[in-house]
Amino acid sequence: MNNTVEDKRTVQDLTAAKTKVLVELGQEVYLAYRRGDKFTSILDEKGELLKELDKKIHSIISQKKPEAVDMMECSCGAALTEDDLFCQQCGKKTDMPDIDYEETSLCYRCDNEVPANAKYCNVCGVKI
Repeated sequence: MNNTVEDKRTVQDLTAAKTKVLVELGQEVYLAYRRGDKFTSILDEKGELLKELDKKIHSIISQKKPEAVDMMECSCGAALTEDDLFCQQCGKKTDMPDIDYEETSLCYRCDNEVPANAKYCNVCGVKI
């Protein structure tokens, strides 16, 4: 079976699991509220589970995106890597663009690596 189809099914399953956890969270918090109980432990437990599901979903989705390196090619049509100074097929000197390596930081909530200039985490959505 195709990895794309498997990945799509996995993302759908994880999203369904996340929805189930969110419904359970709402129900448990509401019941605790009605009883007058504190519900921080419920939030912590379900929050950690939701964070893990978000990371798994993001990991699968981000693997599908083609890397810029994979898309580079010589004018003759041969594939190039970022390390190639000359084309292996025609010998032409490559005009490889300088690759700017982006500075990153870690999201304080989910520990995902995000660009340093990001305003929000692309995994959990928290404002950085």
